[in-house]
Amino acid sequence: MSEIPFNQVKTPMGLDTVRLKSPYMHRSIVDRIKAQGESYCRMQNDTGEIVWEITRTNLRGSFDSRIMVKPMYEDCTKSKSGKPEWHVSDPYLIVECSVAKAINGQNVYGVVEDMQGACERVRALLQQLLGVTLPPVANWTVQRVDWAENFQLPYQAVQEFFEGIYHVAFPRRKMQKYSNESIFVPGTTTTIKLYHKGPEFQKNDRKRLFHVLRSEYQQNRPNGAPVEWANNKASRRLTALQRLANNRLRAEVELHAEKLDYDFGHKPKVREITTEYLQAVFDKEIHRLLREGSGAVQIVRTSMAVRDRLDARFTQELAGLLHGFWLGLATHGEDDMKKRFTRPTFYRRRKQLVDSGVSWLATDMQLIERQGQMLPADFSPVRANPRRCKCLVREVPAFSYERGLLQLAT
Repeated sequence: MSEIPFNQVKTPMGLDTVRLKSPYMHRSIVDRIKAQGESYCRMQNDTGEIVWEITRTNLRGSFDSRIMVKPMYEDCTKSKSGKPEWHVSDPYLIVECSVAKAINGQNVYGVVEDMQGACERVRALLQQLLGVTLPPVANWTVQRVDWAENFQLPYQAVQEFFEGIYHVAFPRRKMQKYSNESIFVPGTTTTIKLYHKGPEFQKNDRKRLFHVLRSEYQQNRPNGAPVEWANNKASRRLTALQRLANNRLRAEVELHAEKLDYDFGHKPKVREITTEYLQAVFDKEIHRLLREGSGAVQIVRTSMAVRDRLDARFTQELAGLLHGFWLGLATHGEDDMKKRFTRPTFYRRRKQLVDSGVSWLATDMQLIERQGQMLPADFSPVRANPRRCKCLVREVPAFSYERGLLQLAT
């Protein structure tokens, strides 16, 4: 697999996981879907009363990617105190899946940008797998949507990036950091994830895809082909995917229902979610995490470059104070520096650095300078960065043939 020039294609990155709530549906349709799933319940043995029951229909979509379909017979509303209250309602569905994995089998490349178009493709897939007719997705309620961007870096550069941002902090959130592979920032309105796609693909998707692709190739094996033909074909395709994933740093922003409801003033429908809105939220959340802008000012992060930038913008005295403040952030982190300065001073100086295009992440104060260092000094996982993946992947014809949708519904 290889990439083709940007001027020949449209950018492929965008949507990943979505969670949708359907309009109320006829009970016979929901019952038919429920019959294809699995139910879990808690029952009082002495009375036979069912305390609660959950039914999930986990489908195997295209390339055996799991799609969660949850039949619901109760709906939730908020009481005057703000607490959720469940009540009996007309039946409806909750659908959750990775759009990219459901359609393409992987999310290394080939992600869809258009929200309504992507959801329509998922609806068509569900109708084919479930054997029912579902309402148009334009009026489905959005409860979660993830926007993702990939950035092309050498394998070692991705490792160096995570080495250099161990002091990153997010206001009023607890960070979860995993070695030199990922950062996870959970929250009630949004969740931010930065991770190395290569190890994640190796762990979560490669084995699953190998079995599915080998089965597909085996069913379409030419007459006289060697016994290992299907196995070799599947291995070659996965090797190509792994090679792409190894050179990808992935940034995701997950928008929760609370965020969507607040921004729109109501529970938004699929037709209301635009690409521009999702990109704006992505930019804002990444900026809040990394304190680096969208690209209006070139970011500097080495000691000499920071000193020159500050000297050019401020008086000699203030530039010296800010450079010392930057050194503290780069070596000790925000949490430590907050304890050493008054609140107004800390936030004023931090804002002056941010407005000047100065970063204290992945600096030469953190990474040991060595011959062959791979991480570019100007890299930042923002959409304006030139290393953002903007090209479609060109597949070798032998890898991309398809003979009908894989109908693997359980």
